[in-house]
Amino acid sequence: MDNLVNNTLSAWLLIESLEPGEVKYTDHSVLNKSVFLNNENQEKLQSFPSYYDIWNADKFKLSERAKNNGKLNFRLYRNCFMYKEIDEEIRDIFKDDREIFNLNKTKCYGYSFKTDDTGKVISDSLHIPMIMSALKEIRKNKSADIEEIFNDSKDKFEKRFSEIIANETIDENKLNRLDEAYSEYFAVLTSKNSGMYEHYFAIEYFRKNELPTPEFNSFYISDIERARKDPNATLNAFIEGLDHSKRTDVNDNKEMIDKFLNPENLPDGRWPSQIEYQLSLMQQVAVNCITSSNEYISSVNGPPGTGKTTLLKDIFAHLVVERAKALSKLDSPKDAFEFIKIHDTDSKPINMLKEEFTQYKMVVASSNNGAVENISKDLPKLGEVVRKGNKTKYPDKEEVYTKEIEDLNSFSDVASGLIGEPAWGLFSGALGKKDNIDHVMKYVVDGDSESNNKPLTKILQDENKSIKDSFISKWKACKKEFEDELKIVHKLKKSSIEAYNKYKENEKVLSEENTLKEELKTLSEENKKYEKSLEDLTSELNHLNKDIHSIKERIDNIEEISQAKNSQGFLDKIIAKFSNNEIDDEHKEEKIRLLEEKKECLTKRSKIEEEIRKTEINIKENEQKIENKEKNLNIYTEKLAKFREYKKNSKVKFPEGDFWSADNYNNRQTMNLWNSDELQYHRGLLFIKSMKLHKLLLSANNGTIYYALLDFKKRNAIMDSEPERVKNAWNILHLIFPLISTTFASFNNLYRGLPKDFIDYLFIDEAGQAKPQQAVGALYRSKRAIIVGDPIQLEPVVTFEPNLIENIRRGYNIHEHLLSVESSVQSIADLANQYGYWKPQIDEDENNKTWIGIPLWVHRRCLDPMFTIANQIAYNNKMVQGNTGNIGKTGWLDIKGAATSRQYVKEHGERVVDLLINDWKEAVERGEYEPSIFVISPFTEVQSRIKSLTRSKLYSIYNNDKEKVRKWVNKSIGTVHTFQGKEANKVYFVVGTDDTQNGAVNWSCEKPNLLNVAVTRAKKEFYILGDQDRIKSRPYYSTINENLNVEL
Repeated sequence: MDNLVNNTLSAWLLIESLEPGEVKYTDHSVLNKSVFLNNENQEKLQSFPSYYDIWNADKFKLSERAKNNGKLNFRLYRNCFMYKEIDEEIRDIFKDDREIFNLNKTKCYGYSFKTDDTGKVISDSLHIPMIMSALKEIRKNKSADIEEIFNDSKDKFEKRFSEIIANETIDENKLNRLDEAYSEYFAVLTSKNSGMYEHYFAIEYFRKNELPTPEFNSFYISDIERARKDPNATLNAFIEGLDHSKRTDVNDNKEMIDKFLNPENLPDGRWPSQIEYQLSLMQQVAVNCITSSNEYISSVNGPPGTGKTTLLKDIFAHLVVERAKALSKLDSPKDAFEFIKIHDTDSKPINMLKEEFTQYKMVVASSNNGAVENISKDLPKLGEVVRKGNKTKYPDKEEVYTKEIEDLNSFSDVASGLIGEPAWGLFSGALGKKDNIDHVMKYVVDGDSESNNKPLTKILQDENKSIKDSFISKWKACKKEFEDELKIVHKLKKSSIEAYNKYKENEKVLSEENTLKEELKTLSEENKKYEKSLEDLTSELNHLNKDIHSIKERIDNIEEISQAKNSQGFLDKIIAKFSNNEIDDEHKEEKIRLLEEKKECLTKRSKIEEEIRKTEINIKENEQKIENKEKNLNIYTEKLAKFREYKKNSKVKFPEGDFWSADNYNNRQTMNLWNSDELQYHRGLLFIKSMKLHKLLLSANNGTIYYALLDFKKRNAIMDSEPERVKNAWNILHLIFPLISTTFASFNNLYRGLPKDFIDYLFIDEAGQAKPQQAVGALYRSKRAIIVGDPIQLEPVVTFEPNLIENIRRGYNIHEHLLSVESSVQSIADLANQYGYWKPQIDEDENNKTWIGIPLWVHRRCLDPMFTIANQIAYNNKMVQGNTGNIGKTGWLDIKGAATSRQYVKEHGERVVDLLINDWKEAVERGEYEPSIFVISPFTEVQSRIKSLTRSKLYSIYNNDKEKVRKWVNKSIGTVHTFQGKEANKVYFVVGTDDTQNGAVNWSCEKPNLLNVAVTRAKKEFYILGDQDRIKSRPYYSTINENLNVEL
């Protein structure tokens, strides 16, 4: 297995090393004018079509202040091209004539290096992506050792590079010679698109103590290299997977569902969502399974709208409550920290968070930036906890939540600033990229000069002053609130456990009662048989007695005849002797025969009498058994009656008698057993009490928090010299934000230098969309991973030609589930998960099933027909509709036309923009800020053209709100990949294409994934725009066509 892990990581490392180098900045990234002497903004990325000494250009001279506070570097990008040129090159090498329908126009480079502000090359700044060597070599030999050849070519070019630059300022001649030397060892690709230049440079300004970001073509290489040397248990479990024999299918498995739903496994805390909205059956199974076990890898498979994030929130809340339990044991909040000298030579100790309180660090990560930001920005929203009005079943209890949350109000301004809307308090922080970190630090420690809002550190300082003389009493009071609430939860859970145990006991009684009834039935039937047998035996005995009597009479007759002869006179006897010798002999023989027959009958009668005796005994014994069992049956009947009465008076939710019947599938999936609204309420309240305890802990230790945050800000500078300070800073940041979010791409930079297993709980969202190697760094740093997603939504975007990936896979001798165009974090995690579901394919082939994680089935996003469409095309009709009652709209706008730019059809674009203009008008009239609408297309060219046209039309109408329109267009119009994990009231799906582009249409429906995601973005309305006659009969489109309910 060690070889498997090493080989897999090596293969992933090679794949990542082959990623092209992407030009770092976009065309519109700007350096602020305050940096420059001429007080003019400068675009960070600039074309370099003809040479000039950029480091001597007046427009790039630094202002005096900028010069004192930092420095300027230039990064040169040479031999640039668009990403699509690599696709075309590889497809040409492997003779792959499949068309690429969405061209990748990202700017890439052949090689890159940096200079300082005098034009001297900065050492170790040269970077050449391995793909540039591979493209040159595999054209000659498809089986070439890519790594070995690259290392050789890189060494030779680096030597030539050093010789040419000669530690002198770069000039035009040196650049030309470098380009010439580069072309000897590496491929040179040229872009055929206008607007693309061969060379670019980027202007980068770094403040003092700010480390420049090294140039690399992959965010994941350094983490994979580190993990390969010393993989942790989580990563090993992820790659090695689990043997088939150790997997347990929990879907509709009564025994396993009963096991996990045992209230003993129910977490004490939950997210304080609306009380009556409890988790569905499989959501609760997943939560209880994850929180009650210690598996390295847990995975959940949830179709769109089935509440993956909802169940995660309950796990987040559980972990916060668990830390609060540990905190509640402290006599003083200051006891959570201890002064430690990291080195004996240190002059001052550091006040460090004790280890027992650092074991709850949570990180949510994804390849999808929108997915993780949505989670971390949604959780602190006021509406997540505070609900007013008559729309709730328990307004009084909801009012208690609202009142309790008021104690967290001093943090809500900070949280509101972070997420840009009203918040209930601090819970999750969206970190990851530098801009996000700076944004968080502004509200947490730096302060916002644009507003008068205090940073968190100032709020803590003020609160500490106000409680300075009473923080112990306040701590005790807060502890008592928490402990009292915990007792209530435990008492209610005890009732649920009692109900569960009584139900299980009742199940046994029912089973025993059924067994008893069957036994009584059997005994009764036996007695009937015995009685029938007794009747037959008695009848047979009577007949036999008659036969014996008859034989006896006949024997008597013979004997009478014999006696009569004996009484004759002497002369008669003499005469008879001579005349009747033969008759006498016959009588003797007859008598002997009759005596034998009588003997047989008597023997038979004895046997029958014995059988009768035994049968009568059996009947009596059975009658006694029946009497005893009927007494037991009465006892069981009484027990069942008592249970029914107990159940009737209990507030706990029990399964009904038909709960496990096949006909009850839909109802069963929506149920949450062994819970009660009262328990639900107090579990949510316990979470709020936990947050209050955390808040007081921060206020009481404001100085420690402040200095830890300063350490966090300079973490990169002190990581090598003082790693313990950095770890402590992270531990305290995770105390301020129980949950931190980041993308995989930012993971290495964010948690730079931190050891393996530093993070306690890693949550991976939208895992079906992530390539496995992207998660290596996160898994390596985590003790446990909870992975959620849906392989039937969008798969990872893999840009390499499948033949190249297959060559690498075979070279490292690893299974194709670990490396293929379809491999994802979700699919690999599922195979490492003990509990899950053998999911059949759409054709229901019993021999073609896929193992997935714990499945979720209750869908609560889309109305019908959208729900039905997704259920049919992707989920074997296993999903259950949670939105009953209302019906949505699905229609098809049949629009034909000729494509004018790739798949873009002018008539489609103009019609959808007209619809959007009307939607905007109606939304404004309703007083809404903007319409809840997505425009989705399978094709980048289509969405790009629609964006441009929409901006143009809406700008002319809403001239005073151009920025609002721009933001709406950017977030509401795009390809399907843009919208995974998001939802809107209405979706327009623009197919594009004309009758010469059927290949493009077929590509959009070769799997259900793309249409599944598009349809399930729409909560209420879904409309297709396209040539209905040409498209409606194609796979999955036909299902949409069959479910249309609006004529347009």
